[in-house]
Amino acid sequence: MRFNTACRASALFLSAVLSASCATQPASQNAQLELELFVSEPDEINVVSALIIGPTEMMVVSAQGTKSAANRLADRIEETDRTLRYIFLTHPHFDHHQGASVLKARFPMARFVASPDVARLQRVRAPMDDEQSRARLGANAAVPYVLAEDYPADTIEIDGVPIELWRGIIGDAGLGYPDEPHTALYIPSLNALLPSDAVYHDAHVFLGGSSRESRMIWSAQLEGWLAREFEIVVPGHMAKTSLETLSPEVALSHTRNYIATYEAVLAESETSDQLIAAMIEKYPDIRHRQGLYLGAFFDFFEFRSMLIDKAGNVAAGPGPASPQEAEAQRRQFEAVRRAYNPPDRSDRESQAVDCCGTPRSSLSYAAMQRFLPASLAA
Repeated sequence: MRFNTACRASALFLSAVLSASCATQPASQNAQLELELFVSEPDEINVVSALIIGPTEMMVVSAQGTKSAANRLADRIEETDRTLRYIFLTHPHFDHHQGASVLKARFPMARFVASPDVARLQRVRAPMDDEQSRARLGANAAVPYVLAEDYPADTIEIDGVPIELWRGIIGDAGLGYPDEPHTALYIPSLNALLPSDAVYHDAHVFLGGSSRESRMIWSAQLEGWLAREFEIVVPGHMAKTSLETLSPEVALSHTRNYIATYEAVLAESETSDQLIAAMIEKYPDIRHRQGLYLGAFFDFFEFRSMLIDKAGNVAAGPGPASPQEAEAQRRQFEAVRRAYNPPDRSDRESQAVDCCGTPRSSLSYAAMQRFLPASLAA
């Protein structure tokens, strides 16, 4: 799927190779960027990469998490016949940065960059992410890691066209902090938002590790984005088969509604299996069940095996067999989480408030003003 300024999101042409849309209407000279989506397979974690393409340069947002997907992404980058300037990491999770090792090998002059808060956490976690990747993906693990360099500016340019970087975004957490740092990209010339794992489409949202507070802020963030009337919103995870139904309102509303449903179901669930069963009953047809399974395991402090086939079906190992085993897993889980997260929070800005104006340590007031409705941000 490709978008350009002339045709925007209203006229799309889909094909197996994600070819150009509105080919007879080239982007104007004043807004030269096009946006193309690359979506990996279910057993490659359904990761969405965005290719931002100019007349001579390009960048890719999300390097993929598997060797196979990153190599296909690299093939597509080569086909554009543009110079790859940047590989951008939106948040420090292995399924979005491990593939940078493949891309850097194929495009050694490209810069692998991230906002400083994201880059700092990726540097701490990268050795553990290699281990996690090998354990989950085996021979398809894109290892060893490469480290992202700090990119402190608020904009990034492709062929001189500015792209805004919005920091302080709330998205999925996993083993990270509930207010895990995410950076969204906004392309003014396309009115396009690239929020990565703050938005999912037609997919189970990975909510494990988030907190009630972070989910509340996340939901308010989505409400604010719905009010912005973006013409394009690129989710962090979706199935390729869902491309035809992708629209900003559908993706943003789905993520918001899913968070609210998960909140209610989690409060009533005594085990991860209960949580999974109840969410599947409410969402029997959406994709990316691995996000639900893994999130439920995290919320109940469990380490369980999980196999995903090419169709996206999940086979999970058994849960704890006794209260003693459950407690042992909880202690192990908390030890891993402590290792995964630096004890200080210098990855976050010091001037911060929550959604109702109360000082807190994790989310910048400037970022909140950007995406919250006026009633909450005031």
